[in-house]
Amino acid sequence: MDREELQAIFEKIQTGVVIIDPKSHTILDINPIAVSLIGRNKEEIVGQVCHQFICPAGRGKCPITDLGQVIDNSERVIIGRDGTRIPILKTATIARVGERDVLIESFIDIRDRKIAEDRRSALIGYISEIVMRVREPLLIVQQNLADLAEKTPKCQGNKDEVRAGLLLEAARIRQIAGNLAEVEKAIAEEREDIPAAYREFLKGQ
Repeated sequence: MDREELQAIFEKIQTGVVIIDPKSHTILDINPIAVSLIGRNKEEIVGQVCHQFICPAGRGKCPITDLGQVIDNSERVIIGRDGTRIPILKTATIARVGERDVLIESFIDIRDRKIAEDRRSALIGYISEIVMRVREPLLIVQQNLADLAEKTPKCQGNKDEVRAGLLLEAARIRQIAGNLAEVEKAIAEEREDIPAAYREFLKGQ
């Protein structure tokens, strides 16, 4: 594969790629996807120190050139033209290109993934709050109903029916509390199925 073919791949690959001088940390080349993420013209980027655009807090702490790692695969940020910090998943390694060693960094935009993670965390927190606020009162009511049923005189007629009804409602409340706990667990575990206990509860409504 000749240089022109490699350059064509470099230009068309759907991952941001930056080639950096490992000694000076200046950017030697950058592909269109990376240019688009940074939001500047290629001419404004090439020749500049990489920390101006990628991992701004990492000056002097490059995992490859400063910390001696062979490869880096971690979450970092790119600074957009307007100062926006764009989360990326970055991989970096040293490679031999022609007669020189270069640092090749490739990265993908993970903004959508981070938004999804934030929403999931917020949802879990919201559900946990609901469960906490509902479960405790339900358990208290359940216990109170059970205690009341025990105090009901055990005689014939309507009193027995009242006692049985109270016990039944106490059992239902206990089931609701258990279902809430199961739903909370399912969300935390990212399960796609509706918990069996919750399905049974819905069937009985």
